[in-house]
Amino acid sequence: MLKKRILGIVIIIIGAALIISSFIIKSQVSEGRKEIAEAQKQVNRGSSLFSHNPITKEIGKGLTGAAQNKIDAGTQKANFYNTLAVWFQIGGAVFIVLGAGIIFIGRKK
Repeated sequence: MLKKRILGIVIIIIGAALIISSFIIKSQVSEGRKEIAEAQKQVNRGSSLFSHNPITKEIGKGLTGAAQNKIDAGTQKANFYNTLAVWFQIGGAVFIVLGAGIIFIGRKK
């Protein structure tokens, strides 16, 4: 009976750790998205300077292409970590409910 309670408490702690981790990840993703937005503004500004005729448009693509690729990679990474944070929240909630269920069942007997 005591082992079940301890197991339940450990599972609840793991669930809480997952939820806390998800909030930390989400705050980091939010900061990263702000930086991505600022970089995108800079790239858009640079692209607009060179978009007046077809020749300068190609030059602009050459100058801003590498930066745009980095921005796209950063956006994909931010999306991945945002999805991971959501799964951590779901998993954490499941672990907390599971741990509470184990504690409740351990008390009942």
